[in-house]
Amino acid sequence: MLSNSAMSTYAITTVTYLRRPLFLKTANAESLVNMLFHYRDEGRYLLHGFAVMPEHLHVLLIPAAGQTIERCAQCIKGGFSHQIRTNFRGEIWQAGFHDHLVKPIDLDRLTQVLASLWPEPPLRPEGPVAAPLTQ
Repeated sequence: MLSNSAMSTYAITTVTYLRRPLFLKTANAESLVNMLFHYRDEGRYLLHGFAVMPEHLHVLLIPAAGQTIERCAQCIKGGFSHQIRTNFRGEIWQAGFHDHLVKPIDLDRLTQVLASLWPEPPLRPEGPVAAPLTQ
């Protein structure tokens, strides 16, 4: 594992194909959340938090040693696509993703925001599904 000084946190955003609101369907949102935790548990990345929106996903993570940010995004998107392929035809995701390196001072602020969401995350379809900070 990388030392703390060498580990970098990234914010990733990825969007569904044609911005279709796939995650309004509870089963799809739960499947995506399970995929995020699956790859975290597999050791591909450390997961700070995430928000699942109706047509896109935000993730804060640190790639594990030997993993790139591109590989992490590929696992999340590809794993989810493979999982729902039996129930859904057509494209799932827009090509690519957006990422940026999160500065430590920004990470502290993002941590506060994510922590404030967790006690009562919105459960309505138009709101985000938020996760607690994880290690």
